Amino acid sequence: MKTYLRFSLTLLVLVFCFPVQAEQKKIFSGQNGAEYEVHYNAFNSTFLQPNIAKQYGLVRSKALGVVNVSVLRRNADGSTTAVGTVVEGRVINDIQQQQTMGFQQVIEGDAIYYLAQMQFIEGEILTFDLKLYPQGETQALRHRFTHAFYN
Repeated sequence: MKTYLRFSLTLLVLVFCFPVQAEQKKIFSGQNGAEYEVHYNAFNSTFLQPNIAKQYGLVRSKALGVVNVSVLRRNADGSTTAVGTVVEGRVINDIQQQQTMGFQQVIEGDAIYYLAQMQFIEGEILTFDLKLYPQGETQALRHRFTHAFYN
């Protein structure tokens, strides 16, 4: 009985936690004919280990979220390559208050990604409005998504 209870609790935690941290992706066509994969996710900053937050200059707080964005160019052979990108973004709450997000670039080996933090209120659904300018593109790839934050 103890094993069954432990298994049930573990399964319950996995079912409810995994989607919260799941990465999402959207495919775009650039003006120069290139295809891009924009990977993005948003999560509570307390999910970060203290040493990781410190390494990237992020603040861990129950009132701060993190957005992580990366852009990959699809190559003719089907592979992808990380692309340097100018990322501009703002976040809008349900009463239309806006915060501008300042993204910082992180390069680790072949990976390039962009991190920003924003304030939130427990249970608040935020809309993220992103403009992405991959290297070589002059028109923005525009992407909007929503995310609810919980402590």
